[in-house]
Amino acid sequence: MNKAFALAVLMSAATMGTAYARDMGMTAKPAGDVAIVYTDPAADNNARQLDVPDSIIHPSPAMVQQAQNEVKTDPALRADLLNHNVELNNVVAIDTAADGSRIVYVR
Repeated sequence: MNKAFALAVLMSAATMGTAYARDMGMTAKPAGDVAIVYTDPAADNNARQLDVPDSIIHPSPAMVQQAQNEVKTDPALRADLLNHNVELNNVVAIDTAADGSRIVYVR
């Protein structure tokens, strides 16, 4: 009898847990979910260890301009970078990871 009752309680809890998870859906990542990667063209070995693409180690002016514009237009990103003591004019590229977080490349 006790085993049947315990099994019923477990099944009920599992059902409620899945219903709660289903109702939550895909929750958005907080704006502060930023990874900062420092790139230094003079230290190519360090950047290579991090698997940073060569196009980011040596960015084009258009890529830098696009990253700078994104920082200027996104106040949450700007605040997060300032909290990490990143000089905003050193941002060279911004990428979005598969989980929705941002990767900011800084020289």
